[in-house]
Amino acid sequence: RYAEFIGKEIQTAYLESYSEYGQNIFDRYVTYADYWIQDQEYRDTDTGEVFDRASLNAELEKIEKPAGIANPKDFRNEIVNFVLRARASNAGKNPLWTSYEKLRAVIEKKMFSNTEELLPVISFNAKASADEAKKHEDFVQRMVDKGYTPKQVRLLCEWYLRVRKSS
Repeated sequence: RYAEFIGKEIQTAYLESYSEYGQNIFDRYVTYADYWIQDQEYRDTDTGEVFDRASLNAELEKIEKPAGIANPKDFRNEIVNFVLRARASNAGKNPLWTSYEKLRAVIEKKMFSNTEELLPVISFNAKASADEAKKHEDFVQRMVDKGYTPKQVRLLCEWYLRVRKSS
């Protein structure tokens, strides 16, 4: 129970450093779901890769499975409808990835389905790059903003990583 609470505290502070990553997952999910619903092929403009309905489904499931989405078809329709309505009142731009609670929770589960992604940011070991060091400092600052001291942040993170490893 306590590990869950601390995990959530750490994850939300971590997540804020990854809002761009979350937005990318959101935008990609919406695009794939839209093409999947329309039963159309999708060509990725960056890579040139073409996705048929089966490969779109496989990509969507990578995001849905960690969150245990029971009825993907309904979920996809619901998300696409929400985004289309939001775009209409937002000058054609996608809403923020955090604006739709259900999909936000799904994306968070996807982001946290493996602790390895959390590790470089929350651990207090030497950082591999200046970018990682900056993300770590920002993470610690967000935890301090939540009311923890830097020493508490270090202790909580070390404890949390031990608990996660042993379970």
